[in-house]
Amino acid sequence: MHNLRNGGPRTGYLTKSTDASELRQTSPTGRTHPPLSGLHSNQGSENFALASGLDYIVSTMNRSPLADELVAIYKEALEASHAGKAVELRLQVSSGAIRAGRRAIALDRVEDVGIVAVGKAAPAMAEAVPDPIKEKMTFGVIVTKAGYRREVEGFEVREAGHPLPDRASVRATDEVMELVSELGEEDLLLVLVSGGASSLLTSPVPEVGLSDTIDLTQSLLTAGLDIHSINMVRSHISRVKGGRLAVAAAPASVLTLALSDVVGDKLPAIGGGPTVADPSRYRDAVSVLKKAAIYERVPASVTEYLEAGARGEIPESPKPGDPRLSRAFAAVVGGPQTLSRAAARAARNLGLRVRCATKPIEGPVEDLVEKYMARAGSMVRSGTGREVFVAVGEPTVEMPSGTTPGLGGRNQHLSLLMAQAMAGDEHMAFLAAGTDGTDGPTLAAGGIVDGTTVSKLQDKGVDLNQIIKAYDSYDALGKVDARLETGPTDTNVADLHLLAVEGHTSGRKK
Repeated sequence: MHNLRNGGPRTGYLTKSTDASELRQTSPTGRTHPPLSGLHSNQGSENFALASGLDYIVSTMNRSPLADELVAIYKEALEASHAGKAVELRLQVSSGAIRAGRRAIALDRVEDVGIVAVGKAAPAMAEAVPDPIKEKMTFGVIVTKAGYRREVEGFEVREAGHPLPDRASVRATDEVMELVSELGEEDLLLVLVSGGASSLLTSPVPEVGLSDTIDLTQSLLTAGLDIHSINMVRSHISRVKGGRLAVAAAPASVLTLALSDVVGDKLPAIGGGPTVADPSRYRDAVSVLKKAAIYERVPASVTEYLEAGARGEIPESPKPGDPRLSRAFAAVVGGPQTLSRAAARAARNLGLRVRCATKPIEGPVEDLVEKYMARAGSMVRSGTGREVFVAVGEPTVEMPSGTTPGLGGRNQHLSLLMAQAMAGDEHMAFLAAGTDGTDGPTLAAGGIVDGTTVSKLQDKGVDLNQIIKAYDSYDALGKVDARLETGPTDTNVADLHLLAVEGHTSGRKK
């Protein structure tokens, strides 16, 4: 049995010069917040729990009945997308074999098992591992976001930085790399990956280092890039991403189960693909930075390293067919489709007619507003009464160069934009929320708005246009009880957007 160190202190949204032990939850603007865990609201709130027993706090003040129904749909969709349920369905032990999808590993041929669970749903995924596998476990490590810690029997828990990595991320990752490197040919490494792993599992190459990795990550996150492009860059300056964790574990067998939070469920993009082949190359990473017009803004150490790789001076990440990955198998156990189906089912159970987006939502949130309002008009013209449109995915927010954002996230920002578009229409409601319990570097999962939200903001003296321009949605939504605050959810399967209309609405564009 490996002797793992005790977990470190909780961390928040960290800047490059900040160690995990040096501050509380902090936003980019310097505002401080209470820890994520144990959130409680004393007024206008209701508690509801998922299978894990965690408490969820959602304001009930000043909401329309239609908005209440959207919150109920969101809750049921979260329950159906629980990470523990996903692992239980896909990872089983039967007839003397570990079975995951089409993969079967004879249990009696496995000497030792090491388990690494990384991401915001890591505790729930670790809990769901069958006992016969745990009985062979020689080490178990959970690396999760600060505030998402939950003790799991047999596992050591490490908290690290998200959405920006920190020193705790590097310490936990280096510990994991050391542990897996000790596995032998008859051993099995079980890796459980969920959203957030890209930041939590961070060990940059020495040529770049942590400080420049944080600066790079900040530039990538504010450039309007999708997660595929972001992780294409991050994988090429990492000692663990892009299949390198599996290489470190060789010759042990590696079994990875991933809870997807990305459009398309592509394994290399989920958590940076630490145990799967990386099809991209250094030149692709360079191209991402140039197309996003941030090549000149990211640290020189990053571009110099990537350019050296593009010239062939640095070995590429493991590619498909690499023999070092011949004993590595990976499967997706749940994702955005699970969320969409669950939301649609919950809406039908409430008596609403349901329409679902045919494709995952991507691109700037600003572009979604006109599409959603056009969709609302179409729903009204159909004359079917109460109806909800369900969409899932991961849109982006692209901030102008030089912008110092306030406190918020893409779902809260979109919620304000939709509130502005539907202002005065009391027969509409809109919900946008992440399924992991956080939206950007905030304690909110998202927002719930309707046709009265703008007038309520005006009554509070809020200049909505200025708030939107400043990307400062968190406090504004809080003033009118329009934030969704859930705490840790034990899942992370992309964002959920719900647009509801009643037959009397005009569905007009604003």
